[in-house]
Amino acid sequence: MALSRNLDLQIEHLSPQIARYDMISAQGAYDPTLSFQAVSKFIEQPGDFDPRKQNPYLPYDDRSDTVGPDLSGRLPLGLSYELNAVAGPDSAHTDMRSTDQAADYPGGVRNTNNYYADAELTVRQHLLKDFWIDSYREKLLFRKKDLKISQEALRLQIMKTTLAVELNFFDLLAAREKIAVEEKALEVKRQFVTETRRRIQVGDLPPLDGQQAESQLQNIITALTAARQVLVEQQNELIGLMTDDFKSWADVDLQPVGPLVAVQEEPDRFQSFQNALTKRPDVAAARSAVEKSDVAVRFQKNQLFPSLDFTGTYGGNGIDPQAGSAISDAVHLRYHQYSYGVVASIPLGNVTARNDYKASQAAREVARLQLKKAEQQILIQIADYVSRVPSQFSQTVSTRQARIYADTALAAEQKKWQNGLTTSFDVLLFQDALTAARNAEVDALAEYNKVVAQFAFAEGTILERRHLSLELK
Repeated sequence: MALSRNLDLQIEHLSPQIARYDMISAQGAYDPTLSFQAVSKFIEQPGDFDPRKQNPYLPYDDRSDTVGPDLSGRLPLGLSYELNAVAGPDSAHTDMRSTDQAADYPGGVRNTNNYYADAELTVRQHLLKDFWIDSYREKLLFRKKDLKISQEALRLQIMKTTLAVELNFFDLLAAREKIAVEEKALEVKRQFVTETRRRIQVGDLPPLDGQQAESQLQNIITALTAARQVLVEQQNELIGLMTDDFKSWADVDLQPVGPLVAVQEEPDRFQSFQNALTKRPDVAAARSAVEKSDVAVRFQKNQLFPSLDFTGTYGGNGIDPQAGSAISDAVHLRYHQYSYGVVASIPLGNVTARNDYKASQAAREVARLQLKKAEQQILIQIADYVSRVPSQFSQTVSTRQARIYADTALAAEQKKWQNGLTTSFDVLLFQDALTAARNAEVDALAEYNKVVAQFAFAEGTILERRHLSLELK
């Protein structure tokens, strides 16, 4: 229920989704872009002359319309491309009235009409800088690592939620057991008060003994009330972990199944080390952070190189009084046009690139040290738990024996009291000792189970222990 309804988990579940969308968004850098243009251009040119020539330029007006698509984009190898085509009519009206040819044209104006078309592919390939990695590929690799990190963060949150449920469950069991302890103590105190009153009435005990017994009875009532309040608080905390609608659960009384028991565990430190280094999500996330810094170093190193690009164009063109013929000539490359060459750009100082590269190397070293620190801290935790688990188990054994001895000692002291061989005060002390021993046993059992759960979390096997399998998509 917690894995499906816990609010922290619901929030964390969105992080991988966001990271996945960001990664897909980065892939959009390689999406082709299709555009379409339609342009109409008009120019009215007055008469002019060229001092190097005998005849002046006649006045004219020129109208050209162009229409055509354009497809452009880039490939992951640093190649950018643009495929464009354009076609349209070109018409000119030349004023011939100032020449002796004016009579040859209606109104003295010569009309010239033609259609033209061009189809061309342009490419640019990086050969040094931005060849094996560029800003687009760096961003995409970053987003892939971010997705991996967010998935590991989700896995870690699932483990934390599982651990929180386990710890709260054992605390709830302990709270219930402690209520039983206080109820047994209350029963013993009431019986003792009743017997004390009887013996006071017959003159076997002084009235002070009755006051002592009554005082101890009230103390137990206070402790029982406090234990019941702890149980309510533990129930509310567990409900808060299990649901996103506390209001509907507010009146539910949770009853944990089974008693507190201690099943002995025998940790294998070497195996636990291996488990932690291979199964802990935070370690995997730290490794991804190192890999992410490696990408940054690769990119900044590539930026140290000069820019050397190959450029080339290839296409066809057509000019004809008929639009269809002009377009056909261009598309079928009847009249070729092409160019090729290289473009080099060498930064003289290259200060920015060199220092960005050094900074990326330092950042990578920070990431590596953080990974090493995380691994070391986890191994220290494992080493501590390898020692704590058997130590805590031994406390469950010793507290159980202490409770048995306290029970036997109280029974013996009560017999002595009934025979007048000891005082009421001593019996009360033995009763308190038994209650303390019972509470200590409950605490030891709860703490042992909690330590075992924390140990499983530390070595990354808590989901396996609860037979939970997790597959992140």
